[in-house]
Amino acid sequence: MKKKDLLLKILGNAEAAVAGVVMVALVLATFLGVFARYIFNKPFNWLEEMQMAAMVWVSFLMAGVCFRRGSHVAIEIVVDSLPEKVQRVIEILIAVVVYFVLIYFFRSSMKYIQLFVKTGRKTPILQIPYSYVYGIGPVGSILMMISYTVMLVQKIAGWRNGGKGAEA
Repeated sequence: MKKKDLLLKILGNAEAAVAGVVMVALVLATFLGVFARYIFNKPFNWLEEMQMAAMVWVSFLMAGVCFRRGSHVAIEIVVDSLPEKVQRVIEILIAVVVYFVLIYFFRSSMKYIQLFVKTGRKTPILQIPYSYVYGIGPVGSILMMISYTVMLVQKIAGWRNGGKGAEA
């Protein structure tokens, strides 16, 4: 296995592993929260903050994994009905739009986090800095760009080999 492939595999596994741990914590805390609220009549005041932060982290970490595995939502019926050369042009246009959106999101989320750092804003109950909660945004954007680039390189390599892409 090439070093590049090994690095990407480690990165993908690390993303999924961290997201998995956060998801387990989310499910466990929610499960315990239900018992606390309905059986013991003592709800966890901090549960909603924890759930929100966990959902943000899981979403951004798994988005890159979805790009890499081709698990993201795509409606390809129209593109697939077009001639192969037109499909390739559309794929390139889609790539430009994806990179534009991810770069825009990266820059915007960095500004957002800088604002949280500057103001020192924290969650009301757990007092977790919002910069920690939303700090995964720029990281997730970079991971998505890496994952999308890997997928795009595989697709272009497939074109050069006479196929339609990585799935060919």
